[in-house]
Amino acid sequence: MIKSRDALKEFYNGLNDEYEGYVQMSDSRIKNHHLFKTSQTLPKWEALHNEVNYVLEMALFNPSTKQSILIRQQNSEWLVIEKKLEGNEPTESFFTLTEDTPKMRIAQIWEEEKNEFCLGLDVLEPKYLLFAGFEKGEA
Repeated sequence: MIKSRDALKEFYNGLNDEYEGYVQMSDSRIKNHHLFKTSQTLPKWEALHNEVNYVLEMALFNPSTKQSILIRQQNSEWLVIEKKLEGNEPTESFFTLTEDTPKMRIAQIWEEEKNEFCLGLDVLEPKYLLFAGFEKGEA
């Protein structure tokens, strides 16, 4: 779903659960206060923003509800993908930008679609790569 800045602010302010993840702002690299390595309440919208910056990318995961949220800025709007993971999606772990951050888990979401090159049969097609939290335990 595409959202305006005001709609994104309203959406973000409605996220009252605890999440792990990160926020990449337009005016800086990811800083420690933009990383949520364990489930926690998100910082206030105003704490993230100054007069000119904006959310470039945000990936959040709620371990208790398995809700994954991906937000990416495109032009003057934001793409918001919100999915509940089933827990059986294939996941891969990737190193992150800082050495003291655990590996990120990325879930692969595949959906059936008719494929003209497979005689019109339904085949699994990759649809989303979503943040599924940080790897727990030894990295």
